[in-house]
Amino acid sequence: MVKDLVANSPFINIEFIEAGEIFHESNIEKLFDYYKIDSGTVSFNLNRDFVDYRITPFFSTEQINELNINSFDLDSLSYFQVGEFLNQHSFSSIKIEKSDISVYLQLPDNYDSYLKSLTKKNRHEIKRKKRIFEDKFDDFSYEQSKDDSIFDEFIELHRKSTGKKGDYMTVEIEKFYKALFDENKWAIHYLKHKDSMIAGAFVYESEKVGYLYNSCRDHNLDEFNAGTYLNDQLLQNSIKKGKQYFDFLKGVEKYKFNFGGEVHQLYDLKIKV
Repeated sequence: MVKDLVANSPFINIEFIEAGEIFHESNIEKLFDYYKIDSGTVSFNLNRDFVDYRITPFFSTEQINELNINSFDLDSLSYFQVGEFLNQHSFSSIKIEKSDISVYLQLPDNYDSYLKSLTKKNRHEIKRKKRIFEDKFDDFSYEQSKDDSIFDEFIELHRKSTGKKGDYMTVEIEKFYKALFDENKWAIHYLKHKDSMIAGAFVYESEKVGYLYNSCRDHNLDEFNAGTYLNDQLLQNSIKKGKQYFDFLKGVEKYKFNFGGEVHQLYDLKIKV
């Protein structure tokens, strides 16, 4: 199951890695496409804050010797990836630590079945919040777009977010998102009211999985649950398209579990050769 989440994700695609070149540290030597090396220690190229899943690492004995690799410091690996990497070689020391979690849903073939799978409390709460939203906004739509003007509106709405989220969307990060947006399978999903975006989501859709990479909303409307309503629409969209999973990705936010999310534990791996 978690193998599907990793294998279908955008994070292991070379296009994602190339988009992230904007963050490359000039004083650190790049090693192949996915890795960097610093004083003999190999780690992944992109910061863990931007990458939810990693490619399964592989290095031959010849590569380890030729590149003078003395250690690995790898993050955001699923347990099956840890096992596959450790089975490749004998190492002098190994440290495995639980790190981030991602949260995902295995989807049924219809929305009613999804609602029935929730606890009574969560089902009631989602329905209640949706009623509040619909009572407030009688003229709204759920839409998906690859249009540049919608991307710009998403970025603008994101920058109006409160706290760290509002500070997150720097000019550099906007360029990174735009490079992703220009690739296939990425789109903005959003709620529109009176020609304005009131909640938006940056989403990647593979054949099997919908991935929620980032989202934002108009915080002036928080009491009306636009974020909850958009997430519900994302789930309905994935179910209608026959997806097997919906992945909220990294983070322990409560709303993910209110929607019935399950934990996908990730690990950090520190190895001395």
